[in-house]
Amino acid sequence: MGWPIGNRQMERVASACSVVAVAASHFVRAIRGHLMDQQEQPEISVGQKANWGRAILLSLGLIALLSIGTYINSTQVLLRDASVADASPADEPTPTPEATRTFAEWQGEAESIAYDMLLGNADENEGKTVQFRGQIGHIASATENNVEMWVNVALDDRTDSWGEDRVVLHYRDMPAPVAVDDIISFVAVMDGVDTVHHVPELTVKALEVE
Repeated sequence: MGWPIGNRQMERVASACSVVAVAASHFVRAIRGHLMDQQEQPEISVGQKANWGRAILLSLGLIALLSIGTYINSTQVLLRDASVADASPADEPTPTPEATRTFAEWQGEAESIAYDMLLGNADENEGKTVQFRGQIGHIASATENNVEMWVNVALDDRTDSWGEDRVVLHYRDMPAPVAVDDIISFVAVMDGVDTVHHVPELTVKALEVE
């Protein structure tokens, strides 16, 4: 793939070449003036002329070295800028998407804590992942991506009997729609206690509507 030489790189090369050209021009003028002086002064010895010849050759060599150095420096700048331009987001490793967990897998990581223990030891249980089954009694608020609802949790997981034990449940990014009177099983993280109604407040990690 070719180097992506832009206007800035071309300006750098042109500036460097201009410096060399100006130096060479001044040198040529100086040599021309010196040769004219030599023609006007025939008494200059052969040795002096030889010294001037060596000086001219040395100066030409220095100009050549300056030209080569300028070219190498410009080439390095082009290579550096080209390497930066070639670095694209496509070169970065693509993050591996997190595998979607099933409800059963979430249940396997959740603790079964009785409602009274969850509420009575709220500080100790905060941050724990728990599971419950219950019936939606009230939807307090609902937006496109978030539902806050009251759920009456089961007195006995084997029956459809609901007591007065309730939790405030935050359900975000809802893969399954919910409605009042739905019976649900859910895995959620204990956030703390609702200070107004003194009931556990949880955030859903996984939910199934029966």
